[in-house]
Amino acid sequence: MIAAAAALVGVSSIAGAAPAPSERSSTIGNGLGAPVSAQTLSAYRGGHVFQLSEANLSAQLSDNQASNNITGSNVVGTQAFSGSSGIPTVIQNSGNNVIIQNATILNLQMQ
Repeated sequence: MIAAAAALVGVSSIAGAAPAPSERSSTIGNGLGAPVSAQTLSAYRGGHVFQLSEANLSAQLSDNQASNNITGSNVVGTQAFSGSSGIPTVIQNSGNNVIIQNATILNLQMQ
């Protein structure tokens, strides 16, 4: 049910505003089925008022040596993300003896 509701929300946002009641009968023929009432959807809504987004990263680097190293440049090309989906992440390093830590926090609220 939640996936169906998300799909309906996604279609509405692509097309713009939600169709008027007189136009809703035409949405039944597009393969999505009959619209779900607001009362039915309200039973599947979740949420809370408290939100905590936290990423605790910790690392140690010690007793490392790097000598006579050649480092290069980092380049992300113009077509690097063509055809990608989701949330692409790029982590680059052109140094030596480094620690790279990465965290992504995504807060999604659908209304």
